[in-house]
Amino acid sequence: MLLRALGVLALVVVVLNWTWGRLPSEPRPRGSFAVVDGLRMHYLERPGHGVPVLLVHGLPGTAEDWNAVTALLPGRRTIAVDRPGFGYSGGGYVPFDRQLSTLAALMSRLGIARAVIAGHSYGGTLALGFAERYPNRVAGLALVDAAAGGVKIGSSNKVQAHLVEILQAPVIRQLANATFGQLVLTFTARSGDDRAFSPQQVDPGHRHRLLAINMTHGNLEAFAGEQLAATGAIRGVDAAIEQIHTPAIVLQGDRDKLVDPRFGRRIAATLPGAQLRMLHGGHMQPYTHPFAVAAAISELARRAEAPVRAPKASKKRS
Repeated sequence: MLLRALGVLALVVVVLNWTWGRLPSEPRPRGSFAVVDGLRMHYLERPGHGVPVLLVHGLPGTAEDWNAVTALLPGRRTIAVDRPGFGYSGGGYVPFDRQLSTLAALMSRLGIARAVIAGHSYGGTLALGFAERYPNRVAGLALVDAAAGGVKIGSSNKVQAHLVEILQAPVIRQLANATFGQLVLTFTARSGDDRAFSPQQVDPGHRHRLLAINMTHGNLEAFAGEQLAATGAIRGVDAAIEQIHTPAIVLQGDRDKLVDPRFGRRIAATLPGAQLRMLHGGHMQPYTHPFAVAAAISELARRAEAPVRAPKASKKRS
């Protein structure tokens, strides 16, 4: 009877794996590709004038996480990137420092000397690291629920990353996908998405991309490697944050379950001259508060474009 019960349970798992848990087909990419720093990079570009804007998604994510924001920046050139290893960009897991050099190389390829950098979540970590390494190439920082200010990756996330690594190993990956792997990925992705958007509703487009793109083999490799390396990268950024003098606006969800609001407040208090703007809601501000994010980006761009006023000469008394 026990063997029969186990057999029925195994059958139920396989059926669920190919029904409720079945991952959607990966859609065709739109946008452009460029090979820089030895990596094939995918990006979405909108034409425009003035100081351009480079938008960097979180962990995981795609360039399309910024669609609602870039739509509110008409006339402004925007470039939203799939970070190395994510979306349609190649590379699998790419270390933090190489991601920074790849973003710099992509800017050069696109003829961008200086830009406002907008970073969401771990993309905010990269934005801060980029400003520390390439200060002359950053006109402003829009840090949206940025993973800095003491953020650490929890032990449960590290266990999850190790499990992903195991399930993505050769042979195991094929066997797991045929029996239970899709079910596990769908369940964990949906649960994580609910937590990220809470207390707001999950955006259907984001959920579809998460399942169809971020659950592919290369994206999962990038996700696992980055989860395991993120705490060290964040610690390195935090150590240099007081030396970053780029104009910055910190946008932080007051009910964020992934990056506690105290970390956003700490970033704003530590980063010289930064402004803090608390927003009601969770972690996914590019979806839930695109107007606030776009307004911050526009403000930083206008500041960078404003002419520098020469100091008034003092009148000498005769």
